[in-house]
Amino acid sequence: MPDELKILTPIGMLGYSFSEDIFWSAVEDGVDAIILDSGSTDSGPSKLAFGQTSASREAYVRDLKILVSACHYHGVPVLIGSAAGDGTNRHVAFLVQIVSEIISSEGLRPLKVITIEAEIPKSTVQSKFDAGLVTPCGGGAPALKHADIDDAVVVVAQMGLEPWIKAMEAHPDFDMIIAGRSYDPAPYAAYCVYRGFPDLGLAYHMGKIMECGASCAVPKSAEALAIVRRDSFDIRPLDASAKCTPLSVAAHTMYEKSRPDLLAGPGGVLDVTASKFEQLPDGRTLRVSGSSFLPVPKDMYTVKLEAARVTGHMAMFIGSIRDPILISQLDALVPMIEDRLRTVYTFKFELLVRLYGKGALVEGPDMSRFTSLPTDVGVLGKVLASTQEEAKAVANLAKIFFIHAPYPGQVATAGNFIMPFSPCDIALGPAAEFCIYHLMQVDDPAAPFPITAQVIEARPSEATVKASGVRPAKKAKAHGNSRSKIKADITTAALVNYSIQLSPPAAPGFVHLASLANIIRTKNSGPFEITMDIMFRDDNAYKRVFHSNVLNRKTISSLYDIGDDGDILVCMWWEPALAFKATIRRVAPSGSFRDDDVHGSGFHVPLMYLQIPE
Repeated sequence: MPDELKILTPIGMLGYSFSEDIFWSAVEDGVDAIILDSGSTDSGPSKLAFGQTSASREAYVRDLKILVSACHYHGVPVLIGSAAGDGTNRHVAFLVQIVSEIISSEGLRPLKVITIEAEIPKSTVQSKFDAGLVTPCGGGAPALKHADIDDAVVVVAQMGLEPWIKAMEAHPDFDMIIAGRSYDPAPYAAYCVYRGFPDLGLAYHMGKIMECGASCAVPKSAEALAIVRRDSFDIRPLDASAKCTPLSVAAHTMYEKSRPDLLAGPGGVLDVTASKFEQLPDGRTLRVSGSSFLPVPKDMYTVKLEAARVTGHMAMFIGSIRDPILISQLDALVPMIEDRLRTVYTFKFELLVRLYGKGALVEGPDMSRFTSLPTDVGVLGKVLASTQEEAKAVANLAKIFFIHAPYPGQVATAGNFIMPFSPCDIALGPAAEFCIYHLMQVDDPAAPFPITAQVIEARPSEATVKASGVRPAKKAKAHGNSRSKIKADITTAALVNYSIQLSPPAAPGFVHLASLANIIRTKNSGPFEITMDIMFRDDNAYKRVFHSNVLNRKTISSLYDIGDDGDILVCMWWEPALAFKATIRRVAPSGSFRDDDVHGSGFHVPLMYLQIPE
């Protein structure tokens, strides 16, 4: 068995593109495997409901052509999880088809490709649910109903490491594995175990960091290298301008997780309470040790189910309002328009109008209170109805009412609404929402995930198969020059420090929380939760805010208008990372009609302005 493994992740999501020069430099320096993720629920339910992919076909072709070439020329295995976004069987086949086309068009050698499917029959979910073996995932998801299962377009399960290990053990000569929906760190942990590195604490923690590429670096970048050893692992960004630090890697450990210390997944919990983050002498590489994995009893093993349903059809209108007299009355105008719409259309519909920029522009109806002329207030209207024709009709008339509605003090009688293009009322097609985000108990962690092996060869009509093991000299020379430049740049790379100056300033005797923290962010923790991370710049800043007792459940409840204390799922300090974390239940599931921040990344601003005593 080797003393260490080198794992390359060129990008946190297949299809998002990465540097070909950096990639080939790393491959030529020697890596044991290339592993990357390809899926997420972050962008909402549309992939599961409508069969959409996270990236375009052209983007997948571009990235896969480079990965397949690494298999061909260097024999480096490639592992891809959660195919094309949702990890359905359809999208596993979609990526395999692209690989087949690349092998033929490039005239490459035959490659052994393993597929692992992740769809679960609805009948299986129904029987497990009836037996009491399906429960909500996390505190935000609602209890499952039979109708949720019936409405699901397709159901996928997040596989753990077991199907991956089974596939590699059954086919040790594989070139690529393309799998359906997977727990993001699973292919990383599986490859470590398969190669003789059985410490699941280190393997899962490494996978948790690496599945986002070098997002753990400062500044965030794409390509990352992990070096796994018996007692630790190293993370290094491959962009010369980036570095990993104890704070940046500890921050990414708690990224998009409900808790900072205990990270639940298939088969158990990753415990990072005792993890150590050590900066190595090069100033760019970070070593992690001390992580542990707490397995659940075999008869309590669960996989997470994901599914979405179609809820109707949507249309939208978009534009802006510049007139300050109308801007001061928008809060009254919007419900008046909705009332008028309901007198015209008696069919069922929902209207949601979002105003962008109003709070910073207007203080009140008295024009003397304007200190400067306001710029546009953005208007986005969304309509949900049973049919596309109904949704489009409501959006069209709502736009017309915005253009021509009268209001007190009106001087601009030609029209109120600035349209950036025509038409500005647009049919959006079907709408969807998540209907299953639950844990299902299974007897055998690998059994629900069928494994298939195939050897993909270039079609006889295509070009002669290229020799393996050597790349064309022209490419090798180009990548060699690039590698030299990257190494030379390391000594001159500098990171820019930004000073934060919020307006309005903090009150006398107080400072904004943003001036004490290096990281203030919010993010989905699944479709039904928003998680908040605050990481302080040093121990003094951490203790100052901790002892101020400003950050607590009451503050979170006030900032986010949470009436039920049970909707605050986590509220805790985590000293190992100098961090505070809170997780709340979403008002509307991610990507549903009433949601206006699918990714959950805009909720952090109230925290930035929180005032801390000096």
